[in-house]
Amino acid sequence: MIVFFAIEPPHLWAVSDGKNGVVQRGTLESLSSLEIPKGATKIVAVAPATDVLIRTVSIPARSRSKAFAAIPYALEDSLASEVEQLHFALLDWHPGAEAKVAVVARSKMDQWVQVLDEQAFTVDGLIPEYLLLPLHPQAGLTVARTAADMICIRNGLLEGLVLDNYALEFWWRDLDRLDTSVACQDVGIARQLVNWGGTMVREWNIGNDFTEWLNYSGDVDIDGDLLQGRYKSKHRRRGLNNYMIAATVVAVALGVRLIADAYEYLSLASQAQSLDRRISETFRNTFPDVTRIVNPKLQMEQKIKQLQTGIVGEGEFQSLLSTVARAVPATQAQVTEVSFRSNSMIVTCVTKDFAGLDRLKEAFAKDPGFQVELLSSGSRDNRVSGRFKIERVEA
Repeated sequence: MIVFFAIEPPHLWAVSDGKNGVVQRGTLESLSSLEIPKGATKIVAVAPATDVLIRTVSIPARSRSKAFAAIPYALEDSLASEVEQLHFALLDWHPGAEAKVAVVARSKMDQWVQVLDEQAFTVDGLIPEYLLLPLHPQAGLTVARTAADMICIRNGLLEGLVLDNYALEFWWRDLDRLDTSVACQDVGIARQLVNWGGTMVREWNIGNDFTEWLNYSGDVDIDGDLLQGRYKSKHRRRGLNNYMIAATVVAVALGVRLIADAYEYLSLASQAQSLDRRISETFRNTFPDVTRIVNPKLQMEQKIKQLQTGIVGEGEFQSLLSTVARAVPATQAQVTEVSFRSNSMIVTCVTKDFAGLDRLKEAFAKDPGFQVELLSSGSRDNRVSGRFKIERVEA
């Protein structure tokens, strides 16, 4: 039997026999009231889906320790927070293959580990909630709405994410193939996916939290443990003596490799400084109206969030970019290039046919106070591209 419990209140809990589903489930105000069955073989804590991000990244390293050291530098360009404030867990890695990496704020990990340390029992792992979504045997994706009105998605053994309602359409239209088979727990979401072009969407009523999802998971796999690195030693594992022996052996091996690892670390740090300079240059070119640059990575993330939520800041560039963001998803077009000069924005888009360019032009023109002009168009490889010039019309 495997015991699962939510690390944050309300503390949902469930006992699964590992093959045939849940035999007990409930909700607790405090984990001190959680009773562990005598026959339990594993105890697993479940982290909120909204606090854990899983990324796929290429890491050209020959050993797991070097791959682990390289993770922050491989991901820092795509993260809003400073890497020093984040915890990285290497979920899956093989030399020459892409790695699956979980990212969590260290403040959250500190909070969760403190909760675990206060319990009378020990745990075998801490995993994000969406990795407990069952995988349908005839679908590539599982989508479920939770009781907290968030949308959990699982698209592989160690792949998943959580979205709010607003971001669902952006995620769907960004998929490589819209004919992907989807098992959807929520009828409303299923209808939306069909309206957005989904052709293989099926309903699968699996419930709205992990205590119900476990009924459909079969032989439960608890890969995806977040308790790694600095947090592995803080967390009291079963078989602690064996762990300490293994840790000693690893420490000796790491000592032998210390000089080589230090050299590689300095090399990565140099690359990181070079990347910082390139990020600053990219930010200046993309947002020429911003005169004060303090943290280009964070400022870039804030600009993108403003665009995605429809919040438009001051400045001609943001206004024009917001117009593009509202028009493009509605016409199923793709933006391939954006440039901004002299208060005019040149946007290159790709559509299925020339009629798509007409629809896109009409969508751009819906915003009052803006003028749109199709500068050029052409067809290649069964796709049509067009360059539009968008600028504000003086009242």
